[in-house]
Amino acid sequence: MGKSPKKATVKNNNGNIEFRLGDAGPTKYEIMRAIAKHHTVYGATVWLNTPLLDHEGKSPAELMLGGDLEIVMGLVEQFGNEPTSQ
Repeated sequence: MGKSPKKATVKNNNGNIEFRLGDAGPTKYEIMRAIAKHHTVYGATVWLNTPLLDHEGKSPAELMLGGDLEIVMGLVEQFGNEPTSQ
């Protein structure tokens, strides 16, 4: 049987509030911050709207809207591994 992800929880433990994030994946905010570290505003807009052949022609923006945040974060993490052209 597969291990299911832990959910975020908030508990009151003897007057102390405990907040646990669980196994949440990346958020849209985290993805956008990571993109901003590698692209200008224009470059980020172009990248977000460029169709990806490996993902049925969907753009990163469409993947994010569809809830595939892990896929987009994986693409963003590859920015540092791409060869630079000069």
